[in-house]
Amino acid sequence: MSEDDDIPEIVSPLVMVAETHRIFRLSPAFDDLSQSSRQIALVPAQTEQIARAVATAADALGRDWQDERAFIAESIETEERPVVGDVIFRLTPNATTTKRRK
Repeated sequence: MSEDDDIPEIVSPLVMVAETHRIFRLSPAFDDLSQSSRQIALVPAQTEQIARAVATAADALGRDWQDERAFIAESIETEERPVVGDVIFRLTPNATTTKRRK
């Protein structure tokens, strides 16, 4: 997909969370090698449990981000207070590369 292609927007419900200096990055525990990219969630929250609950509530595709076996959580401390109330879902490319054999 090029940058000029239209990206479909999926409407998700609004979710409010408390202000915090912590952002949780939720990502798949195992990469699906058949996919060219994977989805992660960035959630400002005070605890991992809150981050997982907020991501699950906001995901329009219905993924269960509370499943610790399927999604790992990393926390990031920031000096700024992020704008809260939104969950950012991003597609990131897989780190794997394929090589052609001659």
